[in-house]
Amino acid sequence: MASWLFGWGKGKQKQKAYLGDGDSGFHHVSEPSQDHGSFALNEARERPEEADRGASRIVRIPSRQYQSLPQFARGLKGFDLSSDSKDCQGRRCIDIETAIATDENDTTTFRPVIQAGNSSETTHLIYDAEMVWMEAKQGARDCMIFTKTFDLTRGEKQTKVYFPHELTTEVEVEHWISGFRFSTEDEEEEPHECDCWETHLNPKGFMAHASGSKTLERLDVTWIVYKKGKKKVASGTFGTQDIEDREEGEAENTGRIEFPQGQFSSTPTVLVGISQFETAGGRDLRLHVHAGGVSNTGFTWRLDTWGEDARGTLQSAEGTWIALGFGQ
Repeated sequence: MASWLFGWGKGKQKQKAYLGDGDSGFHHVSEPSQDHGSFALNEARERPEEADRGASRIVRIPSRQYQSLPQFARGLKGFDLSSDSKDCQGRRCIDIETAIATDENDTTTFRPVIQAGNSSETTHLIYDAEMVWMEAKQGARDCMIFTKTFDLTRGEKQTKVYFPHELTTEVEVEHWISGFRFSTEDEEEEPHECDCWETHLNPKGFMAHASGSKTLERLDVTWIVYKKGKKKVASGTFGTQDIEDREEGEAENTGRIEFPQGQFSSTPTVLVGISQFETAGGRDLRLHVHAGGVSNTGFTWRLDTWGEDARGTLQSAEGTWIALGFGQ
């Protein structure tokens, strides 16, 4: 069945159980950190020799910024995942999940989680990973956040997204991949490929689509919808397709994004997440997106893979960026 969570209005999202402190192969940091919009596993533990099940930590919400818990959009920023991992049923797969866990009785903190999905104590999936998130006020009429899980084992490749109210202004729609599951049991050389996009945008909603290689069993996507022309906000995508004369399978890819002229008077915060990728199968899955050299005029992006077999691995990848100039 299709599953949806949306972060608009006053309704509370149901939360599943996530791994925590005391679970084998999982690390948790209870000391609160500042909210930087991202969480990397190396903040909770060093890169292990044997892959584990992930980590989480407590993040402090800036004081007096929200009267209640905000809504969150989340996505994957990078990962280094073992192709030999098995789930709790002994099936070989690459299954990663992200979450923002909250407590309705605590409006001062939240817990970003990166974990192996459907795992057991014998699951060894994650060497490293990083997630990104964006916050918006609950009930904000100029920003809506939807989280969608596509179950491709049931042939689910598209579904309609309905806005909680009919829109009266134009909007921008962006998305991040927040989790996925690839089977690695039978098709070792099948590529790891996933993509998602939207069509038929109208005042009532849009059509959400997903696709991938035949080993893709699940795809989690966060959709961010915000008012077009919103001050001090810009967004877009970049990817390997933007590089002229790129060699097939090039491991390191970079380019430059220029903001619309006059959009920011000082350096904004730039959040980046992965929104599409295709890599060679039969090997560990490694990909990372990065934004650097940020100024009020733009930033430099990178999409990289690495390792002994890096060359020829990365067929294509795309990142989605959101620049926020609030507080300027």
